[in-house]
Amino acid sequence: MLDPFTKLLHRYLNVDFIFWKQLRCGKILVLYVSYDIACQWHKNLRKRMNIYPNKEELWNGTRYVTYLVPKFHLPAHIADCNLLFSFNLTRGVGRTDGEAPERGWANINPLAHSTKEMGPGTHRDTIDDHFGDWNWKKVIAMGKS
Repeated sequence: MLDPFTKLLHRYLNVDFIFWKQLRCGKILVLYVSYDIACQWHKNLRKRMNIYPNKEELWNGTRYVTYLVPKFHLPAHIADCNLLFSFNLTRGVGRTDGEAPERGWANINPLAHSTKEMGPGTHRDTIDDHFGDWNWKKVIAMGKS
């Protein structure tokens, strides 16, 4: 039987790893983290980060970290979350809604019917190709804006 912290460590392992990889990219003074369950995920984050190498320099230079829940997901949370993790009540984020990372899924959802019977490698390559195409179209459209 696993102790509560080990269970928590396993639950958030993938997101913690992605977060750790991004923090290692450079020095960040102010960081805003948008995540559907940031209200729960941020608890014990620094303690969970201790499993990764170079933990001494991980938060090096980061002075302010603010955890926020994207606007679409926030109404499903309790009242305290609505106050503590709201983009609307946070200085410095403008009119951000925090949902941008999820918008790509709406574009890719129709692909599910084509990829459901593919093998893992082909499935991943097809999705990568479609996201690459979608990103290329966004970059090309930037010239117009």
